[in-house]
Amino acid sequence: MTAGEWCHSPALIFRRFERPPPLGSSMFGSALSLAPEGAEGAPVNDMSRTRPFQTLLLLALTAAPNLVACSSSTDSPSPTDPHSSAGVVREGGATAAQLDTFLHHKAREWAWAGGQFDTPDEQATLAAGTPQRFSWHADPADFATGGSASELVMTHLLEFNTANEGTPLRVFTTLPEYTPDTVAWQKLIATSEAITVSLTTGTFVGADVPEDGGPFIGQALTFTIE
Repeated sequence: MTAGEWCHSPALIFRRFERPPPLGSSMFGSALSLAPEGAEGAPVNDMSRTRPFQTLLLLALTAAPNLVACSSSTDSPSPTDPHSSAGVVREGGATAAQLDTFLHHKAREWAWAGGQFDTPDEQATLAAGTPQRFSWHADPADFATGGSASELVMTHLLEFNTANEGTPLRVFTTLPEYTPDTVAWQKLIATSEAITVSLTTGTFVGADVPEDGGPFIGQALTFTIE
């Protein structure tokens, strides 16, 4: 029996127990090792008639750890690949090429260059009826003051994370604010738990992010929607 059969078709276990397992199978060996000594080849009597039930019970006990493992493996959300751009919402003038470059740079800690939220407040309770506007500010990279404005582009990555639902929303934007549309806002409402939004900022010079441009990890704040 394959791992998929254990996890997705538990009933198959008991249907297959109605027939004796093959002599070479691991389950037969487990059950046989637990059977009373001298049972093999013994004449049929009242005690031996109960062996099918005993074997079924032993095989069920053997299967139990596998069923527990299958259950626990589905309890946690799958982690989001930090390098994947799948499903990321792009806002402002952000391009797919910028997003791909941004995600393949390792972000570093620098709170002010990474950005600080202006709205909402930490631990705020937001009304479900109206999408919340998220706004922030970030200090420009040191080199940004001397470069050509047309070559410099400050970009921001917002990641909305929850304990049980993983990361339902990621946003990449060139703007200093973001208001979810109806679809994105409903994703956040549907989590029905506290949400932590993190802010990371990187400054492009042309098509690349130089070392002094980040990306830098900024503030993370937690809120709920009711």
